[in-house]
Amino acid sequence: MELKDKYPKIQAVLDGESEGCIVCADCLDVMKEMPDGCVDAVVTDPPYGDAETHGKHLSTVVSRQALGFNGISKRECVQLAARFVEISKRWTVFTCEWHFLEALHQTGLLVRFGIWRKPNGAPQFTGDRPGMGWEAIAICHPVGKKRWNGGGKHGFYMHCTETGGHPTQKPVALFGEFVTDFTDSSDIIFDPFCGSGTTCVAAKKLGRRWIGIDINEEYCDIARDRLLGLEGKRLGKLQKHKGFFDVED
Repeated sequence: MELKDKYPKIQAVLDGESEGCIVCADCLDVMKEMPDGCVDAVVTDPPYGDAETHGKHLSTVVSRQALGFNGISKRECVQLAARFVEISKRWTVFTCEWHFLEALHQTGLLVRFGIWRKPNGAPQFTGDRPGMGWEAIAICHPVGKKRWNGGGKHGFYMHCTETGGHPTQKPVALFGEFVTDFTDSSDIIFDPFCGSGTTCVAAKKLGRRWIGIDINEEYCDIARDRLLGLEGKRLGKLQKHKGFFDVED
């Protein structure tokens, strides 16, 4: 079965018949059906971090919201990045664990890494070592000539964290900078871990097209609501979990 049969909404975006779509599915299944070089860029925030990262030193000091999903391993990160680079004509940009960067570099996937500096990041609650206050950004590209819109600026992005409908929701301003720096007007941006839709919201606001995938129906609905909110609309209650952009009367 071809992409157009299994995921017609995605095919419609690729064919220029739709501005964008949010699809509830396993991105690994979707990416198997997507042809190489079918999107202009991949901008995403894969699930990363585990008990070691998220709670080992905090569990007795402060309660932490359960994420409800497992983080990817270093090996899985490399495998995903390799597929992202195949699917994308140009840049792949994603947040990740800082210690994944060396593995990406060793495989030749990493062009550069960036830093997301979080001015309002959590302090080191134990007080026995410096706090982090930043996250890593992997920047990858297929072999060949490269071009971006940032000129000679550094890959340093400073934005405060924000809360929303997803436990690890990233700032729209941060992903808006990624979209501005690494894509052009009307480009198709693919986010295989779209969560509550931050990448897609940034893409829509900046005149790009988007394809967002998430395995969780609730997060897909939040993403659809956020996108419709840009037009002053809301997702109809009867259409939740159905993948439509119907407006509630």
